[in-house]
Amino acid sequence: MYHIGICDDDKLFCAQLEELVCSLGTELGRKIETEAWYTGESVMEDLEKIPPLDLLFLDIELYENSGIDVGKYIRREDDYRMHIVYVSSRQEYAMELFRLQPLDFLIKPISREQVKEVLMRSLKQRAGGKALFEYQKGGGFYQVPCEEILYFMSNDKKIIMAAKDGMQEFYGKLREVAGKLPPGFLAIHQSYLINMDYVAEYTYESVKMQDGSLLSISKPYRKAVRSRIKEWAKERMHVGI
Repeated sequence: MYHIGICDDDKLFCAQLEELVCSLGTELGRKIETEAWYTGESVMEDLEKIPPLDLLFLDIELYENSGIDVGKYIRREDDYRMHIVYVSSRQEYAMELFRLQPLDFLIKPISREQVKEVLMRSLKQRAGGKALFEYQKGGGFYQVPCEEILYFMSNDKKIIMAAKDGMQEFYGKLREVAGKLPPGFLAIHQSYLINMDYVAEYTYESVKMQDGSLLSISKPYRKAVRSRIKEWAKERMHVGI
């Protein structure tokens, strides 16, 4: 599932863009889920409550909190996982947007071809991206390529990270870790967060990782986990990975 948000104070524009991206998703063979907001305040309030967005179409000229304010909020902890596509009827924002690293900047009215190109670029970058997970241990900051991480396990106030080169421990909360990761990671338990690329086997009750670790799936998660792992496998086959 590819999660796309749209934030624009023009409700008609939001509805038309939602319809367009869903149509393009069908055309590209990808399942897309959309969420729409009409104010900067509402999107900032909801970002902590919903699954991480892969792509956000964001109007710049929003009342009170502008699209630039929202962008700064999203990037406040140097989190650049979410792709932001700014939309405006004016062109003079280039320098202000530079530091927020948007995926693109589209001038209204926008065409189907422009949206399709942006969506394809976002999908391609997600599929081949080299996202890094950063954590703090002692007085140092460390980075690990997300593609090398098998899973995370929460143990009291500590997080145990299982990666290709071994185990690492650091203090933190699993929810905060999840917020920094790309779409291929999945919570299967309140204490386990796995990289679906390293699932060797799974049953309704447990997941066996490629390093041999057997992790239990919590009852409330079981139906969703089974569905998501199957869906992820199909998506990876679709993009040829």
